Amino acid sequence: MDRTKQHLVITLKSDLCAGSGYSYAGIVDSDVCYDIYGIPYIPAKRLKGCLREAAGLIGLTESEIEQIFGKAGREKAQGVFLGNAYIEGYEELYRELKEAGPLVRQYMTSQNVLDQFTMIKAQTKILENGVAKDNSLRYTRTINHYSPLDREKELLFIADVCCRELDTQAMQNFKNTVKALRKIGLNRNRGLGSVTCRLSDPETVKPMEIDFGGVKDEEDYILTYSVKNLDPLVLNMDYDDITEKYISGQTVMGWFAGAYLREGNSEDTAEFRELFLKDQVIFSGLYPEDRSSLEDDGKTGDIYYPAPAYVNQLKKTKKYVNTTKQIPVRPEDCAKYHISAEYASGEGNQPKKLKGKFVCFKEDKLLVKEVDTDLAYHYTKKSKKQNARDGELLFSFEAVRERQDFTGTIRGKGKYLKVLGRLLEQGELRFGKSKSSQYGRCVLNGAPQIRKAEADTKRYPCGSRVLVVLQSDGIFVNESGYTARCKEIREQIRKKLKIQEKESPAQEREPYSEIEVKMLTGYYSKWNLRRLSVPAVRAGSAFEFELSEELRISEKDLYAGIRVGEGYGRLLVMPNDGKNFRIQEAEKPASKTQELKHAGRLFGNILLDEMKERLGLEALRYKASMKNPAALGRVTLMLSDSVFLYPEDPDRAYENFCTRIASIKTKETRTQIQKIKNECICGAAHLSADQLKYTEKIKDLKKVYEEEILDKADSEKMRDAFYRELKKLWSSYLMGILVQEKYRLKQKERQEDHNSAG
Repeated sequence: MDRTKQHLVITLKSDLCAGSGYSYAGIVDSDVCYDIYGIPYIPAKRLKGCLREAAGLIGLTESEIEQIFGKAGREKAQGVFLGNAYIEGYEELYRELKEAGPLVRQYMTSQNVLDQFTMIKAQTKILENGVAKDNSLRYTRTINHYSPLDREKELLFIADVCCRELDTQAMQNFKNTVKALRKIGLNRNRGLGSVTCRLSDPETVKPMEIDFGGVKDEEDYILTYSVKNLDPLVLNMDYDDITEKYISGQTVMGWFAGAYLREGNSEDTAEFRELFLKDQVIFSGLYPEDRSSLEDDGKTGDIYYPAPAYVNQLKKTKKYVNTTKQIPVRPEDCAKYHISAEYASGEGNQPKKLKGKFVCFKEDKLLVKEVDTDLAYHYTKKSKKQNARDGELLFSFEAVRERQDFTGTIRGKGKYLKVLGRLLEQGELRFGKSKSSQYGRCVLNGAPQIRKAEADTKRYPCGSRVLVVLQSDGIFVNESGYTARCKEIREQIRKKLKIQEKESPAQEREPYSEIEVKMLTGYYSKWNLRRLSVPAVRAGSAFEFELSEELRISEKDLYAGIRVGEGYGRLLVMPNDGKNFRIQEAEKPASKTQELKHAGRLFGNILLDEMKERLGLEALRYKASMKNPAALGRVTLMLSDSVFLYPEDPDRAYENFCTRIASIKTKETRTQIQKIKNECICGAAHLSADQLKYTEKIKDLKKVYEEEILDKADSEKMRDAFYRELKKLWSSYLMGILVQEKYRLKQKERQEDHNSAG
């Protein structure tokens, strides 16, 4: 089935401050929202709040507003689903900044990029007597009205819009609301945040097709798919303000069940029960994935699972060790076994768990990954529910940062995967909280792949040691109810995998076992209630077994406990023989390097700002040795007039200035200023890129731009624009020299006056 999508297009008509809630003491009191690369955006929750307000202003009733924007406590989300508003061309710009080479990243820091889009404004409160109020000075960062990529073009922000279950009248009301939106952000009554908004025409989106050719209904298959979260994810489980770092199988199953019902199916059918209630289908969680080195979107990258409890990192030397083995304490103990002293765990170098991290084993070597998160601030007026005494509330919570990759599987019979695959083909999934605005939106990374579940078994010889690790949280029960006791869980896993364990002599240590317990909860939207909290064993818990008989395990057996259909209780079996406690770290795959096609102008502007700042410092060091303060003032005025006459034509401005210098009647002054010009700017009467003297001070930056942009760009317009901007720097450099000389003369006069008075 095809689906449609629309865009909310916002055109700035003034500077804008879409506040993030952050402030930096003494620098910025109210900051804007921007991503990790410094590109500003307008959060969807701010947009949705402004749109609701606009809907009230055009006379819509409360029921009409709720039909468009939803209502808290409803069984299912409906109405308008709104994403963050990003600048036009954001996807290309983001990809280029992410995949830029190290030399580009050295200059295109997030703050440098942000400075291209924004400026900091100061404001204070004036009392009735016209005097500024004490301690009222505030600094606000604002997004500039015009785009830094094209100074003559107003900045555009574009937000994805999905209108779900809106009838014709509700859709017309939403369009009218969009047109009525004229103000966004802070200080809307002080000249900021003026915008115009429009809704684009609907676009038809073709579904991704999964190849089900040859898939038989009654045989077992595994469907593998990868998603990228275009919006942040709020996946609260244990606490209200801390998010899970991966998408649990329970959450994945919930989305598929909701999508199944939205297709018009009923939950009172045998098919629904088999898909979602009887563990006939196993939905794994979606775990972090590294796709940086992939050339083909249809493939799967390195998959990272929660770090096992036995994998620790030494505190000081950062080496990884296996804590099921004996780790040397002293450096001399390491020397006995010809091991680096970095692995000695004494003197404060004790092992530490990889809490909150994920690992991937590649040929017995380790890759470690952390999921990026942000702290999000929001403001609400729903004080009656939040018990805020002042009627307003600022709150925050943790969210998984946008544009990260996750992958998972669905295992079941072919007939079930065909049904679920059709739902997945729509290409867009939503997980977690606030799915209708700003959070939760994910898209597929290429078409999902389906393969037959292999019946092959892995063998572990008699007498060997194995580690069984929980790759996902596990829920276990005994005759009395839920249990999280280590020995009981170890025994249940042993029986499930049919492990025949060798009895250890009394004098030997017991086999390694380590678990961590958590409480699992959730939210049942149909009842508008929280789910019953149950104890669970956290992913990463591990158990060691010494085999008395050969162990054979097939992939379908690698689940233990209950609710395995929701991805709980997934097991990983690993050999653990020998005494080697060292875990070697694998080299991370090299990422692709992207040429700057869309970000080239931005990179040039940043380098030009860097050049201007460096020339300003050089101007402070230059000694002009001018003797006549009045003549110095006249020359400075000449320079200003020449630049004012030809602000976009540095060649004509320079020629005009040369003409003005030649008209100076006093020979000494004329000679002095010509000497400065010839030494610092250009000895000829006409500007030429080859004759510019001041470029010697910035030749390294010029070379960086030429190598990274000009040598790779096909656009002659971009080349000409860069050299034109480079030529403009002559006036700022010379002005810096003249101003510094003027300041030096004033200081000299003050010193002479002070000496004569003394």
